[in-house]
Amino acid sequence: MKAFNVALDGPSGAGKSSIADVIASRYGLTHLDTGAMYRAIGLTLHNQDIPAKSGKTLDQALAGIDLQIKDGVVIVNGQDVSDQIRQPYVSALASKYSALPSVRRKLVVLQQHIAADKGYILDGRDICDVVLPDAEVKLYLDADPEARAQRRLLQDQAKGIDVSYEDVLKGILERDEADRNRKTDPLRISDAAVIVDSSHLSFDQTVETVCKIINQTLLKEA
Repeated sequence: MKAFNVALDGPSGAGKSSIADVIASRYGLTHLDTGAMYRAIGLTLHNQDIPAKSGKTLDQALAGIDLQIKDGVVIVNGQDVSDQIRQPYVSALASKYSALPSVRRKLVVLQQHIAADKGYILDGRDICDVVLPDAEVKLYLDADPEARAQRRLLQDQAKGIDVSYEDVLKGILERDEADRNRKTDPLRISDAAVIVDSSHLSFDQTVETVCKIINQTLLKEA
């Protein structure tokens, strides 16, 4: 099979990362979790007390951040931050800092460089039109806020994170609002993307739906 890339967009809590992991395994792809990259950058800038505003201070801080993802491990300046970036409060940090053009430029260039040789699935919010506009398969994974909040709650509880459903739902709604209204590369549904609404689908059903779309798309291009 000819090497190909999959671009997977969608709102926070839609299950993009989990779905991408399975798809990567089934098709022999490498999953590049762009959300984890933004979380890592947001957490690092926050810990360095860098204000979430464009300017020389931000640019200098970004230049000093070495971000790598190796076998699913997120490493910033030599330190494994994989667990830290999954704390609920980091989601808000990712949304805040990802709205800054210089942050997006740094990560988009890095993401494009990594996926240039094909064989990747990238999930995020601007993958289809901005990061991988030439991806062979483009998808938008969606679900209503309540379904996303319930799934995120179960994930957090499994990790031992003490949080209420109400707080999780509030965070998702706030993240949706921020992502859709930021000036740089806002969350939107690409005209080229196939929409998969998983609100009433099980995880396995969602995977099978995505696989069917990938197979049909690749068959058309063969």
